[in-house]
Amino acid sequence: MQILNFPDEDHHMHTFNFSDGADTIDGMVEYAGEIGLKVITITDHSQAILDFYRKKEGIMMPLSPRWIAKDYTTPYDNGVEVRFGLEADLIDETGRICDWVGNREYTNPEERLILSAHKDAYQGDPRKVTQGLIKAIEKHHKRIIAIGHPCLITNFSDYMDIRELCKAANDYGVPLEFNAKNFARKKINTDLTQLDRLFEHADQVMVNSDAHFKDALNTRMAAFKYLEDKGLFILE
Repeated sequence: MQILNFPDEDHHMHTFNFSDGADTIDGMVEYAGEIGLKVITITDHSQAILDFYRKKEGIMMPLSPRWIAKDYTTPYDNGVEVRFGLEADLIDETGRICDWVGNREYTNPEERLILSAHKDAYQGDPRKVTQGLIKAIEKHHKRIIAIGHPCLITNFSDYMDIRELCKAANDYGVPLEFNAKNFARKKINTDLTQLDRLFEHADQVMVNSDAHFKDALNTRMAAFKYLEDKGLFILE
């Protein structure tokens, strides 16, 4: 198993500008520099999740126009390379996904994706969520930088066939994510049995924070320490 990113990279996080993050893009970038991150990818939620928040809680998102993601220039000379992507949502077992924000006509076919299955957006049979992810990987693997939190207890871990998901991801060179935020929080929201299966069968793993506020960027280190304790990574 190969760990694709080092502790100074984080490729899954959310902001106040585009989804349910507590901090702005600038705030995340500034703090990333303070804790020594060199590369970050801001991957706010797709419209499928934003529609859920609008319907359930009356929250209107995104708050910033999406063109900012294309034209953003960091105001900080702190050595942090800032990239933008999107946390796309699996919609059903056919592999249909939501990979846009605001106006579907503005979908960027080159935008890099964390592909996740969220109960708040998935409309299919939960027992077939693995099938849906596999079909989405087959269709969109060139854009997917990782399959987001496949071992998350609150998002289908009971239905996830990690072995089959890993097999498909390996065939197409797609990494699976070790989600640090949900692993490191006080009440662990990670299915550790499923996580061990992931480590056993995945060719490539990406460790990301999935931070929704800047302090959560620090949870990456708990994940890397867990990997080190299992003999799967060496922290320098």
